[in-house]
Amino acid sequence: MTEFARIQVRTTPELKEQATHLFESMGMDLGTAINMFLAETVTEERLPFQPTSRIRFEKAVLRAEREPAIHAGTADSMKAVIGNV
Repeated sequence: MTEFARIQVRTTPELKEQATHLFESMGMDLGTAINMFLAETVTEERLPFQPTSRIRFEKAVLRAEREPAIHAGTADSMKAVIGNV
C-alpha cells in the first residue's frame, strides 16, 4: 500500500473555492491538481509556469496610465489605430 505524506497550505477561502471549482470542471479534485503541480515541478526541476515580477507589472501599468488616451469614433477608426500599432 502506498504511504502518503500530509501537506498543509494556507490560502484564502476564495482562492480555495475558485481553484476547487476550476479543477472539478477539469475532472479532478484539489489534491490531485496539487500533486500534479508538485510532480511536474520535480520532473522538470522548475516551476511549470514563468513567474513575473509584480514590480514590473505595476511599472507597466503606470506607464500605460501616463500614455495619452486613444479615441476612435468608429470601429473602423479603431481598426486603423490597431493596425498602426
